Amino acid sequence: MVREKHEAFDLHCVGMEKDTKKSNSHHWTCKYCGKRYTSGATRLLQHISKLGGQVAACKEIPDHIASEIRQKMMGSPSTLPTSVRGYASHSSRATVSTSSHEEESHFHDSNVGSSSQSPLQRESQSMRQSGLGQARGHVRSSLTWIKEKQKIADIEIARTVIMENLSFNLLNSNQWKTMVKAISEVGPCQGWSGPSYSDMRTTKIDEEKKRIHLSLAPMREKWFRYGCTILSDGWRDRKNRGIINILVSCPIGTFFLRAVEVGKKGKKTTGVFIYRHIKKAIEEVGSSNVVQVVTDNASNCRHMGQLLEGEYPHIVWTPCATHCLDLLMEDIGKLTWVKACTLQASNIVTFFTQKVKVLAMFREHSKLEIKKPATTRFAYMWIVLSRLLEVKVPLRQTVVSTFWIEWDESTSEESKSMQRLCLDESFWDGVRAILGVITPIYKALCMTDCEGATLGLLIHIMRRAMQEIRECTLVTEEQRDEVLEATMRRWTWMHRPIHGFAGEILPFFFLHVGKSSTYEMTSSDSLDENFDDSDIDEMDDE
Repeated sequence: MVREKHEAFDLHCVGMEKDTKKSNSHHWTCKYCGKRYTSGATRLLQHISKLGGQVAACKEIPDHIASEIRQKMMGSPSTLPTSVRGYASHSSRATVSTSSHEEESHFHDSNVGSSSQSPLQRESQSMRQSGLGQARGHVRSSLTWIKEKQKIADIEIARTVIMENLSFNLLNSNQWKTMVKAISEVGPCQGWSGPSYSDMRTTKIDEEKKRIHLSLAPMREKWFRYGCTILSDGWRDRKNRGIINILVSCPIGTFFLRAVEVGKKGKKTTGVFIYRHIKKAIEEVGSSNVVQVVTDNASNCRHMGQLLEGEYPHIVWTPCATHCLDLLMEDIGKLTWVKACTLQASNIVTFFTQKVKVLAMFREHSKLEIKKPATTRFAYMWIVLSRLLEVKVPLRQTVVSTFWIEWDESTSEESKSMQRLCLDESFWDGVRAILGVITPIYKALCMTDCEGATLGLLIHIMRRAMQEIRECTLVTEEQRDEVLEATMRRWTWMHRPIHGFAGEILPFFFLHVGKSSTYEMTSSDSLDENFDDSDIDEMDDE
C-alpha cells in the first residue's frame, strides 16, 4: 500500500518530487540550507532536528524550530500512535485515523483568529499539531533512536558545561558519571528539573551532611583501636579571611572536623588561641585516642605545642614535615651561589613569558611551556629550574632564529643580555648543580605530601636524601657542605622521637629488613647499614 507523504516535507522542503524508484522516498531541498537530498521522512527529521545520523544535520535551521522538532520526537510514548518511519501501519489504521481527525480538528481550531501570527509562528504551531509524532514509534524502539536521544543529551550537557564555565575535568570525575546515570534512570518525568536553588542551599546540604556523618561512623570507631592524629593548617579564602582547618587522620582516612575563622576584630592569632581550638578537638575525639598534633612551623604554633605537651604529656606536637622541607628549599635558595643562578633563571622566565612576540617565537620550537608557578607554591625553585633545563634547546634555538634577528627589539640591551645568558654554558652548569642537590629533597617532599604518606618512612627518606646529596658530584665540596648544614639544621628542628619509633615499627622495615625490637634509633650509621636505598625503592614500586 502506498503511504501518504509526511507533512514535514511540505513544511520544511521546497522543490519536492516523488522518487519513481522508491515508493517511500522523495527528492527534496531543505528550505533553510538549500541542500538537496533523496530520502524518506526519517532522514528528513534527522536533518531538520540538527541531530544528523544517516544524513547531515542542517546548520541553517533556526534553533527554536529544531528544538521544537526534537521535543516532538521525544514526546511521551503513551500519546503516540504505532507507526513505521512516519507512516501509519495497516494494523493501526483505525486508531491513527481517529486520532488524526481529532488532531486535525484541534489544529484547525487553533488556527482560527491566528492570522496575526507570523509565518514562522504558524509553522511552529502546525508542527506541534501535525502528524510528526507518527514517525516516532518504530524509531523510538530502535537503536538509532536511542543514539539520537543520547546525542540530544550530549548537546545539552555540552551547552551547560560551556555556558556555565564548568571545568572540563569535571566530566572525568566518578561523581559526575554517577549523577548522569542516576538522571538517565529517572526517565521521562514531567515537571521535574532537579533540585531547586533554595533546596540546594538549605535542605540538600543539611541532608548530605547527615549522610556524610553517618558514613564516617566506622572511621570514628577506629580511632580507639589505632589512634589518630590531629592536623591543623592555616590559609586564606577568596575574601582574604584567615581560616584554620582542623582535621583528624587515622589509617582508615582523614576526617574534616571544622574550620575556624581567625583574626576577627583585629585580634592576633596567638598560640593560646590555636591551642584552645586544638584542645576542643582533642576532647571531642578523646585525648586517649590522640597520638600527635601536626601543625605548621610558625612561632604561634610552636607556643601551642608547648602548651599541648604541658597539659597532655602523652600527645606529641610534630611540625609539618612537608612545610619543613619546603622551608629547607628556601634556605638553600638563600645560599649565595644558588641565589645568583636562580635570579638569572627567574629573569629568563619573566622575559620569555611577558613578551608576547618572544613567547610566540619560543612556542615555534617547543611543545612544552615555561612554568611560572606562584612563589608560595611548594618546591617553587625546583619546578622552575627543572622545566628550564627541559627547554634548554628550544630556548637556544629561539634566540638564534631568523625571527629573533628580525625582531625589532632584538638589539636592545635586555634582549642581548637574555641571548647571552641562554647561550652561556656556565649558567646551565649552575642549574644542573642546584638540581643535583635539591632533587633528593624534592623527592622527599613529594613523598611526605602525597596521599598515604606514613610517619615511619620520614626518617628513612631523609637519610636517603642526605646520602644522595653527599654523593652529588655536580657541586664543589664547599657547596655540598653548605647544603648539608642547612639540611641538618632543618632536620634537627623537624624530627621528634616519634619519628624514630615509627621508623622502627614500620611494617616493611620490620618484615623485610628483620630488625629487632632493641634496635638503637640514634645510631645513624647502623641504620644506614640495615636499611638502604633499595629498600625504599622497593616500597615505591609497591
